Amino acid sequence: MTAATPATQSHGGILFPLDMFRPTILAQALAEVLIGKVRNIVDATVEIARHPSLPLALAQIYGTVVGDDPAEFWRENQDLALVVSQIVPRQCFVYYARTGEHAREGFLVAQRGQAIAADDSNRDDVPPGKAGTHWPVTRLCEQMRISIEDLAESFPGGPRIQISLMEPRGNDQTLLMTLVGQPAADAAEAELEGDEAYDEPPPPPPPPSRGGGLTQGFGAPPPPGPPGPAPSRGPAPPAAGRPAPAAPKAPGISAIDDAKRRASERAAEQQEIQQRSQQIAQKLNFAEDTLGVVIAVPAELAETAVLQPFHIPHVERNAPESLPADVRGRLEGKAVDFAVRVEFLSEVLLGNQPLARPKFEEKATPRDLDGLKVLALEVLAPRLGAGTLLRSEGRNVFVSRRADAPLPAAFLRKLLEG
Repeated sequence: MTAATPATQSHGGILFPLDMFRPTILAQALAEVLIGKVRNIVDATVEIARHPSLPLALAQIYGTVVGDDPAEFWRENQDLALVVSQIVPRQCFVYYARTGEHAREGFLVAQRGQAIAADDSNRDDVPPGKAGTHWPVTRLCEQMRISIEDLAESFPGGPRIQISLMEPRGNDQTLLMTLVGQPAADAAEAELEGDEAYDEPPPPPPPPSRGGGLTQGFGAPPPPGPPGPAPSRGPAPPAAGRPAPAAPKAPGISAIDDAKRRASERAAEQQEIQQRSQQIAQKLNFAEDTLGVVIAVPAELAETAVLQPFHIPHVERNAPESLPADVRGRLEGKAVDFAVRVEFLSEVLLGNQPLARPKFEEKATPRDLDGLKVLALEVLAPRLGAGTLLRSEGRNVFVSRRADAPLPAAFLRKLLEG
């Protein structure tokens, strides 16, 4: 990868689980976004590499358009992931990583054209005493059971394809077969069968996962009977009576197995969410005001499935049962909101990008919170919606009310200082 100096490594790209998709359409979409930004893509190409042993693909752009700092290019163009997420069947990550004096790491998760999670960190964002523990891409790689060096080197040893962004042409069937490691002879036979693989719609993406489930489906080993052997062995030499390729039949079997695996994972996840919600319901603190109630939920902002039941814009006999009966009765026609502590600013978004401290200090406005001077900024919590981030002395609280709405000041001050 391009490096600004011998001691600095800078790279980025888009990660997604390898599934049925059209590589040329992906290239066309990337080209349209960059052309719309008046970027020079005359010599630009997109290279898509597959991990040697995992069904994981990495798309990276090369050419003048990227410049000398690929990490900065991908940080400034995270919206490319929003476009790609509408082409690939499942969610995808855009990531960027830079080492050295100006080290920085971050990613954004996109699904069906929407940003659903993000994280970003540089040296200034790391809280005191936690240096070296909050590098988002490094942690992401650990969850996917790969190394960040694999990303920096574009999955060395894995199959890859390259498409020009100026003229994104090619046979999608052949490109995809090459990417999954299909032998050349089998790919040729697949071409003769036409585009049957694309006649049926791709499987729908799995529902968004909470918290650490963001990498679900990314690092798991391939299911039995993947489409093609491991690329390290290379194509089998031609022989009389060439063995009938098993790959065309394998997707049907693996799809069934994959559907069973996903159903099992969803059931386990729902059970975990239910147990977690029951635990939280026993520890609720809340404050009533003219708009309704604000509940301090002892959870993380990433636990969206746990927090969503405590965000009701207009109560109509659906107030949380964990609240006392008399409170539920007073909430009819009002709102239920939640407040939760936030450890890192990058857990929320501002303009579809992870919030960083310089941007927060530039945009935030002073606010009095029961005698405590705080900074407040309206932000977006992934998969939860707009709310207000309150910050004082390095502590943060997100409340699911917009910045111009009244707040239970004494209650939130206690939560912020606790």
